[in-house]
Amino acid sequence: MDNITKALQDLANAIENQTAVQSVKITITLKAQASKATKPDDK
Repeated sequence: MDNITKALQDLANAIENQTAVQSVKITITLKAQASKATKPDDK
């Protein structure tokens, strides 16, 4: 997650003073984590 945060901060810095940029829309979709009940035991 830290990489996503850093990338968004870098993007914000890159476009901060760009008058040609009217708007930026970013969609981030995270994969759902598998529940522990569906994972086999590591015993």
